[in-house]
Amino acid sequence: MLKFLSRKKRLEQELKKNPAQPEKWLALAELDESAMAGALANALLYSEGRLLPKVLKKVRDLALHREFEAFIPAIEKKLGKPYSAIFQGIAEEYRGNLTKARNLYDVSGASAEPHLKALSNLFIASLCIKQGLDGMALEFLKKAEKDIPEEFRLELSGKKKALEKGSKPGVLKSLKASLKKTRDTLGISRLSTASLGQELLDELEERLILADVGVSTAVRLVGELRKDIDRKNITTFASLVEALKNRLADALKKCSAPLNIEGKPCVVLVLGVNGSGKTTTVGKLAKMLKDSGLSVVVAAGDTFRAGAIEQLEVWAHRAGARVVKAREGTDPAAVVYDAVHSTLARGEDVLLVDTAGRLHNREALMREVQKIKRVIARELPGQPSEVLLVLDANTGQNAISQARVFKEITDVTGIALTKLDGSAKGGVVVAICSELKVPVKLLGVGEGIDDIKPFEPEEFVDALFSPK
Repeated sequence: MLKFLSRKKRLEQELKKNPAQPEKWLALAELDESAMAGALANALLYSEGRLLPKVLKKVRDLALHREFEAFIPAIEKKLGKPYSAIFQGIAEEYRGNLTKARNLYDVSGASAEPHLKALSNLFIASLCIKQGLDGMALEFLKKAEKDIPEEFRLELSGKKKALEKGSKPGVLKSLKASLKKTRDTLGISRLSTASLGQELLDELEERLILADVGVSTAVRLVGELRKDIDRKNITTFASLVEALKNRLADALKKCSAPLNIEGKPCVVLVLGVNGSGKTTTVGKLAKMLKDSGLSVVVAAGDTFRAGAIEQLEVWAHRAGARVVKAREGTDPAAVVYDAVHSTLARGEDVLLVDTAGRLHNREALMREVQKIKRVIARELPGQPSEVLLVLDANTGQNAISQARVFKEITDVTGIALTKLDGSAKGGVVVAICSELKVPVKLLGVGEGIDDIKPFEPEEFVDALFSPK
């Protein structure tokens, strides 16, 4: 920590003496989150536009468009309208003003500077994809390909390959693709040549444990399979796998249920530790509900974590949902109170409430959640209809521990399991059902805003055992 602070202080002193050091401004941006936008702007200005790709990548990836807007006039004054327009375009795109964004990207695209022209074409292609204009998007990607900076080459090639294959970038990943790492960990197909017997059952039990099904659940499942072999006269490996699939599906069916969105307005309270994907899940759920024809409001109830409100705004704008917010540090219950009455006044259908995830301070979190629930119940009797706990599949059995803590804090009515696409521990779904008896209601299967789906037990089991 001291080393980090001394490096930051040294950089600040060096830049104070001689600010015309763009790479050092870039380094400072990495060290000082509170001053990141200003440091990035200085890196761009002092490099006379040379560091545009690196600065643009940071602004887009970290959703710094709002903070960066204050520096756009200085960029226009020194570097010209094409440079300022591309940053203005990013801000408008995040707000959902796609036509304005397109016009601004066109201004940047008129530049004679090859990198700026290529980046503008890439961003226009992204707009086209959002609007379903895949053919047009591919044309703009081809225009951008020659001069695209290295920082954006991977994004361009990914979008181009997807369009050429006829699949739309960013659309819902298949559950089968998302469970690939878990399926590889299970390695069921590699056992197909083994003969039925105790050795095979022991190996199967071990692989279920590795996939984070849980020790007690794995032992129970294999014990039931052993009985099935005798009772159902199972003689082939394929029959054994089918029996295991049936056992898993039966176990999962007992704790699956659809999302409860009864009442108007319906309130969904979303809980989870920081880093679990809670805020992104709120955004994805907002989009899913909007696509089903419901009007959605999002309450920014995480007023403690730096940047949480801005992050939620970005996802809500992508989903087309309205946001009710207050300044950082505001009492979350006050934000929720305002959101409830705002939703009632406008006659909207669903209110999603984001909350803080400070699990290290259990008592404070318990008081905060209980206060929010009291406010909701007082203003809207019978609500919230759902208390949804977001868990990260990558944490495996630790997710079970987190869930137990939250169950002590309040009644949890459903689980949203995120980041399945990056996890080899997807078997934790089975452990959640077996050990917690809380319904799994949603699965996060990718990074895109559409990458969320209702949990269907049979579909999950089929995907888990699907051949490669």
